[in-house]
Amino acid sequence: MRDRLLDQQISLVEYLSSNAALFGEEISAPADPALRGLDPGVLRLLARFACNKRLETVAVVFPRALEIMGADRKLILREFTEATPPGARTRSSIARQFADFLSVRSRCAPSEPAYLMDVAACELAMVEANEMVSEQTSKTGNSNKPKPGVRRRSGVISLRCAHDIRSIFTADALGVVPPKRDTSLVVAFPTGCCVPKISEVNPAVFDLLEQLADWVDPRQLGAMGYSTDLLERLAAEELIEVHI
Repeated sequence: MRDRLLDQQISLVEYLSSNAALFGEEISAPADPALRGLDPGVLRLLARFACNKRLETVAVVFPRALEIMGADRKLILREFTEATPPGARTRSSIARQFADFLSVRSRCAPSEPAYLMDVAACELAMVEANEMVSEQTSKTGNSNKPKPGVRRRSGVISLRCAHDIRSIFTADALGVVPPKRDTSLVVAFPTGCCVPKISEVNPAVFDLLEQLADWVDPRQLGAMGYSTDLLERLAAEELIEVHI
């Protein structure tokens, strides 16, 4: 009995994510014998409700990218739904699914316009940075003292782009075409701010931030040619944290 119930649950999940349930034009009973007796109309409603909730999350996370897609938006979203199982539950995991899908898709057919992937990557970075800040805030009461050293501040994400896409994220960005040039960006949430800040940094600073995923002894950084003045400036800009 237990195995039968498990088989039915597996079949139900598979059917609710199937193209037949999501895009079929006619209501017909699922072919899987394990689902006999279940109302096909209700199953279709459940499937489309779950699908719409996932696409709502994509729309919230990637508003600029979807706007840039223009007339291709509906086709791309349908391809995403068909190609990607709906296992992800959190906003960041759904966002990562969609970004990964776009990345794979772009390898088969170059994205149009060319800066679409940079914009999508930046929007994903915003979500992930915000999640990191929220997790760090929830740990504020932890009595463990931080290790002595220097590390990248929580919620700071570095991003290499082929276009300077900062103009895309201004209020009047409609119709803006960002210039094509290699750009090193940092996405961060300043203290007390709920709006992400997107800044350009020089390649040396970008490389330093990449190395500071965990605590590093400041003396090591000095030996690598990074000055105390630079570290102090980055700390003042809330890109790194320093504990002695």
